[in-house]
Amino acid sequence: MESNGTNWNYCIAMIELSLEKINTQSPYEVSYAPNGDFVFATNLGIHYLISFENEAPLGGCDTFQFVIQKLDHQRSPHDAKVEQAILAILNVFFEEHLDVLLYMCDDSDGREANRNRLFLAWFKKHAAPDRFTIRAASAIVEGKGFYAAIIVENRNPLLETIIADFESTAEALTAGKP
Repeated sequence: MESNGTNWNYCIAMIELSLEKINTQSPYEVSYAPNGDFVFATNLGIHYLISFENEAPLGGCDTFQFVIQKLDHQRSPHDAKVEQAILAILNVFFEEHLDVLLYMCDDSDGREANRNRLFLAWFKKHAAPDRFTIRAASAIVEGKGFYAAIIVENRNPLLETIIADFESTAEALTAGKP
């Protein structure tokens, strides 16, 4: 990608993944949105947008914040196929990239702790036991709960440096906090 003077550190980097691979694993048809994110709709017509936003590197490795956004603001019943579709996207991400996946929970409605538990439970339930290293951190920042986790495939040659960098960052964030 040519920069043309653009500072790419502050831009969203489009992650290209094989839609064919994703759709062989996903119960819902996943496609690219015009901006390069991933979208799918459930059987009930609920639309989800999945994106990978470029973040500051951890341990010298490209890092992408994983974002799950429900586009329709209506309550919907539990749909296990949503979990399967999201995990299909993640599986292909890790098949095709050795980057760090950063997950931070939205605190807009006070349910960030539940989101954190749910996402990590999904991942641990479906991931091969020795394939990934997951590190999580939480803190109260300006009165709000902050939950973050990184997921790194164990074949990443920078694994130990990435973990040390994440833990150092998490420790700095929580220093002096009750």
